[in-house]
Amino acid sequence: MTDSEVAVGVTHVADDTMKMTGCGSCGMYMILEGAPGKSFLCMKCRLIELMEEKIRGLEMQVESLVEFRKGFEQIMEQRHEVSEGKSSDLQMEAGLGNSEGRLGEESGQWKHVTKRTRQRKRRASEGEIELQNRFAELENEEGAQQVVTEGDRARKKRRAVSPIGKGEELMEITPNMSPRRIQDGLKRITRENGNGKNLQPEGTGDRLENSTVTRKRQVYVIGDSLLRRIDRPVTRADPENRRVCCLPGAKIRDVDLRLKRILKGAGKNPLIILHVGTNDTARFSLESIKGDYARLGRTLKEIEAQVIFSGILPVPREGQQRCDKIMTINRWLRQWCYKEGFGMYGHWEAFMDRGQFSRDGLHLSREGNRLLGWRLAQLIKRALN
Repeated sequence: MTDSEVAVGVTHVADDTMKMTGCGSCGMYMILEGAPGKSFLCMKCRLIELMEEKIRGLEMQVESLVEFRKGFEQIMEQRHEVSEGKSSDLQMEAGLGNSEGRLGEESGQWKHVTKRTRQRKRRASEGEIELQNRFAELENEEGAQQVVTEGDRARKKRRAVSPIGKGEELMEITPNMSPRRIQDGLKRITRENGNGKNLQPEGTGDRLENSTVTRKRQVYVIGDSLLRRIDRPVTRADPENRRVCCLPGAKIRDVDLRLKRILKGAGKNPLIILHVGTNDTARFSLESIKGDYARLGRTLKEIEAQVIFSGILPVPREGQQRCDKIMTINRWLRQWCYKEGFGMYGHWEAFMDRGQFSRDGLHLSREGNRLLGWRLAQLIKRALN
């Protein structure tokens, strides 16, 4: 068999397997293998049928929802009509009860009073205004004399009860007078009498002498030159009891040496916030810095105060090595503060913007100072509360 005969046989076989068929819906012709069924539909027509079925289902759901809504509205209308009928019945009963109450009042018998009747009576009484003259008695001479005599009697009783000597009418002590005003009045009486007699009320002098003024907790923010220009946001809430001590170029050892002198008049249990360590990271090793923190912690425990350490800020002008060193110290400082019973407040993520530092890359700009002052002020507020 030659090659031409083989090719002719293959074409006959292909013609037998591939047949031209038309869609029963749209009439489009397609070439398919084998003999398709009588009701052949193309893929597009099938999708259209599926979409039509879904649309019919949605229409049925909408119809059911509309019917449900109509039934619900009818039920609500019936309930509203029933409630209106009940309210009218209640009003009729209340009217009957009021009429019975009035009959009971006229006959002098007991009556049943409800909250509704009390409110109605109160509203009715508010509309009635009684007009009378309070000073009618003063029009007659006898009434005027009676009022004057009653006022004299009341004043005489107050003088008899008051601790001032008999016959002295220079000052009357009332419950609304403050102790300081009482003291000033007694001094004035003593000067005018000239006899040096002690006219103080019993127990007044002892109470004023023994009274002590309660002092608020003192707050000290101590650190290096990064605390410049933050005193205003920190001390704005309580200028008398908050202080910012900025030590330019100070290291941990310097703060340890000056701490007791700074806190000389701190009072009982002050709040101390320490922001120090930036200058140490440039010169000393990690072990040396840890030892300085430990010595500072021993000094703070002798003072008996609430202590919070402020985390070291990044230094943008230095390289990655300095930043890694500062991050290591901050992690160790957090663990050490937790172990020693101190607080630790970090700022690393809040100061990642280069615009928060000045041109030298070490000190803060005005924006950075405002941010640090605001964060420390919020820290003080949470610690005191």
